[in-house]
Amino acid sequence: MSSTISNQTSTMIQCLPQGICSWNYHLSGEAFNGETALRVSSEQGSIVVDGIAFTVKKQGVFSGQWTLEHGGNEVASAQKQSVFWRTFDIDAPGGPLLLATDTPFTRCYTLRRGEESIATMRPNHPLTRRGKINLLTSEWDAPTVVFSFWLVVLIWRRLAQSG
Repeated sequence: MSSTISNQTSTMIQCLPQGICSWNYHLSGEAFNGETALRVSSEQGSIVVDGIAFTVKKQGVFSGQWTLEHGGNEVASAQKQSVFWRTFDIDAPGGPLLLATDTPFTRCYTLRRGEESIATMRPNHPLTRRGKINLLTSEWDAPTVVFSFWLVVLIWRRLAQSG
């Protein structure tokens, strides 16, 4: 299940928490709507992309691997490179991707395919949960980008709970 969206310029997607203390988000942009949800008690959840629901499953309590599934089929997977780094290798329909922080000291992430940046994901400012996704390429896979943002929110939640 792939939903590739094509655009001619960079596109901004606003990411608004569903509540003041929520880690679940409404995503909205030009010709795009989505949602992310993190379970309170585990590192699993779901995403919705233009009305199509996907499940995010963690592959074991101590695992650093998550899968994105639709209708019982794996659509994409992500593997955290190390417990010490906030970097994920993503196996997606368009090929392998890397999701990594811009610097070790920020909550800003970039999704890359080789040397090409596909999207940036960042909070609006350091003291908020509101965020944005800036799509930097003309073709992108919506479920993969939203799955990547779900992983970013997971790390933001971990940082908030440990700090």
